[in-house]
Amino acid sequence: MLNFFSTLRNKQISLFMFNLIIAIWLGAILNIGFYHQVHTLTPYFGVKAILFLAATLVILVATYYAVLQILNWKWTAKIFAILLIFIGGFSSYFVNTLGVIISPDQIQNMVQTDVSEVTDLISLRFVLWTVFFVILPIFLITQVKFKQEKVSRLLLKKVFSLVASFAVVGVLLFTYYVDFAAIFREHRDLKGMISPQNSISSLMSYYHKKAPKKNLPLVIYGQDAHQVQRVHKNLPKLMILVVGETARAESFSLNGYAKNTNPELSKQDIFNFSQVSS
Repeated sequence: MLNFFSTLRNKQISLFMFNLIIAIWLGAILNIGFYHQVHTLTPYFGVKAILFLAATLVILVATYYAVLQILNWKWTAKIFAILLIFIGGFSSYFVNTLGVIISPDQIQNMVQTDVSEVTDLISLRFVLWTVFFVILPIFLITQVKFKQEKVSRLLLKKVFSLVASFAVVGVLLFTYYVDFAAIFREHRDLKGMISPQNSISSLMSYYHKKAPKKNLPLVIYGQDAHQVQRVHKNLPKLMILVVGETARAESFSLNGYAKNTNPELSKQDIFNFSQVSS
């Protein structure tokens, strides 16, 4: 074991190979549960089922590889790799061992989790998973040394690898488009099983929903409207009902709510029926 780490410290690898290894780890190793679920949903059997599953794996690895080739440069490669492995390692634990689908709702649950709930999740399996799928890979990344490459050669490699990745993904998606469309259309939660994409996209969605919104000025509509016909007298009275979850009565300051939620409405000459229910 010591010889292995000693060899690792002294051995240099190219950024091209580093990104490929990380892509295989993220796309293949961390997503066993996802592939198992896809296998149960595939319309094929035998060799055809294996080929379809292999195509799914290659698409995911190639996609991650393309993303890494864009993001990872010599001075950023370790940072992004460690971040992705950290996020992917923990999200894959919940997907692969607990069957959890990562979604914005799960991110909200995580944010609202207290200490006692966190301690309930800690088990021997969780500790072992953290060691082998988070701590050890991150440690190995810190020991990596990159080969010195000319910028022109590095750019050429990146362009070639991106074109190759997009070509592979495009060909496989075209070949199995009908099958992928049917599976993911009927089972939209499958994307919540793909680590670390599931956690990153869910976190962004959660932040977009919960992020503080700017207090924008009220916009008055219909000021350009004009009366095209004179109103006749003695017309029947008209009652307009706004029905549905347009607003909650309990949150109306007109009904005694502490915060002034009806600043403009309260200025109008209106009747407020506070005891109406449906």
